[in-house]
Amino acid sequence: MRTRSPPASPAPDPSAPAPEPALAATAQTAARDALAQWRELTRQANAAFDRRQLAHAQRLYRQALRVVDAPDWRAALAVAPDELLAARVVSHHNLAETHRRQRDPERAREQLCLAHEALTGIACDPRAGDAVRRCALRHLGRTRLALLDWQSARGVCARTQVALRESAAALARSDAGPATH
Repeated sequence: MRTRSPPASPAPDPSAPAPEPALAATAQTAARDALAQWRELTRQANAAFDRRQLAHAQRLYRQALRVVDAPDWRAALAVAPDELLAARVVSHHNLAETHRRQRDPERAREQLCLAHEALTGIACDPRAGDAVRRCALRHLGRTRLALLDWQSARGVCARTQVALRESAAALARSDAGPATH
């Protein structure tokens, strides 16, 4: 189950504090550029996947993941949280699918867990801002379902159980509150 591109961003959160104009413009440019590069790499990776060039697709999906996980990603995340978080999840899930096709369920599971754990960290990080944390919570529902689907197909394992349990506990302890799925 590969996803071609992230959904369009929702309207900006009116309760979020407005960033300084110069910083906002830089962050918007960074977000736009990162998403454009991510889309192109993902397009190329999807084409390689469709040609069954799985190792090449994996390299491209990893490159795409690095683009949306770059050091300046946090600033861009503040202006386009839904799209950037979706891109990150899509990259992990696409990598998981290539591993599944290569009959490597452990690496597939690991990609699903990494996506879930990254979102858990963002959803529980008070420095992320309310809009970003809400987007992370929405995407957590998707990563949680992917882990549960993996478990239903492969059986319960310690790694997925730990990821699911730790995310539930972290969310319960955080200001974000429990995620609703």
